[in-house]
Amino acid sequence: MSVHIEGFDDFDDEIRELKENADALDGNNEIPMDQLFTESFMESYTPFSSLAAFFEHSPWTVETRADFKSIPEDEFDRYVNDNTGFNDWETMLQAAGREWVSRQLGIK
Repeated sequence: MSVHIEGFDDFDDEIRELKENADALDGNNEIPMDQLFTESFMESYTPFSSLAAFFEHSPWTVETRADFKSIPEDEFDRYVNDNTGFNDWETMLQAAGREWVSRQLGIK
C-alpha cells in the first residue's frame, strides 16, 4: 500500500532550493549598499526613493566608504531616527540585512 500526498514533491523541491540558497550564504558576505538598501526598502521605511537620496539629504557628503565612516555615530543615529522608521543606524542595517537574506533564500 502506498500513500501519495498531493504537493509533497513541490514542497520537497522548495526545501531543497532553500537549503542550497542557505548554503550559498554560509560564511561572511560583503553586500553592496545598493543591494542591501533597495528602492523598495527605502520607500517602505524612509521618505526617500534610494540610499543615494537619503545621503544627499543628509548634512554629510558621502561618496566613499571613508566618508561614511567619518560620520559621528551619535549624529548619524539621530539622522536615521529623524528620517526613517528606525531608532538608529544599527536597527536599520539589521532590518535591511534580514530583508536581503530573505531575498537570497527566496522567501517572500
